[in-house]
Order: sequence, then C-alpha cells, then structure tokens
Amino acid sequence: MKAVCHFLLNSKLIPALISWSMLCACVPTTPRWDQQFGDAVRQAQSQQIINPQAGGDAPVNGIDGSVARESIGRYRSSFREPPPAPAPLTVGAGR
Repeated sequence: MKAVCHFLLNSKLIPALISWSMLCACVPTTPRWDQQFGDAVRQAQSQQIINPQAGGDAPVNGIDGSVARESIGRYRSSFREPPPAPAPLTVGAGR
C-alpha cells in the first residue's frame, strides 16, 4: 500500500487528473437540456386552457345576478354546515 501511495504522489498521474477535472468543470454538460427547460410545463399549461380570452371585459351571458348571488350563498353556507355523513355500508350484518 505504501508503494502505491508513493507511486501516485511521485507520478504525473495526479496533476493530469487535476487538470482533466478542471477542464471538465468548464464545459457545459447540458446545453440542449437547459435551452428546453420548462417547455413541457408551459406546453401542458397551454393545453389545459380552454378559452385564453376568458375573464376579459366582455359581459357574462347566461346567468342572472340574483341566481348567482343565491348559488354563491348556498356554496358558502355549505362550509359552515356540512351535510351529514352517510351511514357506513355494512355487508352481511343481518346474518
């Protein structure tokens, strides 16, 4: 073991390995991946949007104001008073 360590310290192998590792640190390893980073997420998001112009300045057609107010009121009150939980399903309890 001592001879191997002496050989490595006195050889030109160590400076060569250090030089090689320093050169590798300067080379970009993923230029193509970096250019395309996030493309899949942006594509998935754009495919999930049905109407990109939704929420613009155009008036909403198809719902009356009082009906909308009532439905929102019922929606909010459902969190204050949640519906009762259904009875658990019992299989073969009558035997």
